[in-house]
Amino acid sequence: MVKQKKLQLKTSSGIKDKMKAPFIRLKNYIADFFYSISVRLHNRRIKKGKVTYKSLSQGTRSRNLFLFCVLVIPVLQFVVFYIGVNINSILLSFKEYDINAGRYFYVGLKNFKEFINDLRNNYVLAYATKNSLILYAIGLFISMPLQIMSSFFVYKKIPLSEFFKVFLYLPSIISSIVMTIIFKYFVDKAVPEMLRLLGMETVPNFFLDTQLAFPTIIIYNVWFGLGGGIILYTGAMSRIPDSLIESAQLEGVTLWKEFWYITVPLIFPTITVFLVTGVAGIFTNQAAIYNFFGADARQDLYTYGYFLFIKVVGDNASLSLYPYASAAGLLFTFIAAPITIFVKYLLEKYGPSAEF
Repeated sequence: MVKQKKLQLKTSSGIKDKMKAPFIRLKNYIADFFYSISVRLHNRRIKKGKVTYKSLSQGTRSRNLFLFCVLVIPVLQFVVFYIGVNINSILLSFKEYDINAGRYFYVGLKNFKEFINDLRNNYVLAYATKNSLILYAIGLFISMPLQIMSSFFVYKKIPLSEFFKVFLYLPSIISSIVMTIIFKYFVDKAVPEMLRLLGMETVPNFFLDTQLAFPTIIIYNVWFGLGGGIILYTGAMSRIPDSLIESAQLEGVTLWKEFWYITVPLIFPTITVFLVTGVAGIFTNQAAIYNFFGADARQDLYTYGYFLFIKVVGDNASLSLYPYASAAGLLFTFIAAPITIFVKYLLEKYGPSAEF
């Protein structure tokens, strides 16, 4: 009897399980269906960036907090000292400082008109225009070829190339004030002694002589600019494949042909950067004149960069001169921007190109 009762219980439970099976499968199917929908919605929220901070893991939170702390300072510096300063400079160009009230007032285009009138009539700005164009031409036709040639010799590892690399790059890592003091002392003390030893009785003062002062400044700028150019050009040359150079040497290519037909075309993008930025340098380069003479340089030595620099930094600088300098800088931007874009277009279209 006991066995029969156990068999009947098993049979009845099996029948009940069979009857419940479709409902269980339906229940599981519905649960799986809604679970898949919830997963898809969750993934969609993640893709849309709607994940809450609380849903992130502790490691992800710590990483995001660290990245935020690392980036917040440079971002704030960029916003305040670049975007904010430039916006304030643009607004200043339309203002005038009232000494009695101690504040700025909007005056429209007055500063622009004043600067344009000075460009036409002020002989100081005439000197600045001439000197700025001369410095640009010197940089284009003398400094840049010297930098490229010097970089090529360093790249080819000629004897004493490492010494010249350090010697020429030294001015770029030492303070510009220190370098101008060293150069000025050398020109004022060492050069006159050398000229006397060579038999010259009357030795001029290179920084006070009206005919020699500006050429002396040009020589300093050519020498000072060699170091930075050598590092950049040498870096570009080092990316040229060795297999290309070796195959050219097997064909009997001379050093000059290697330089002109292989090296220059392959580093031309770097050259383009210098050529394009050099256009803007016409209006900003002060040629270290302030380092040599302070705010008391002779007017025949002025450049655009020095002219604007002493308006805001020199001994005679004041809040009333800021709007004038801002208007001048904005006008120079309107002039330099289209010229720079046009030069970039010409260089990219007609400059040499090479692929490897």
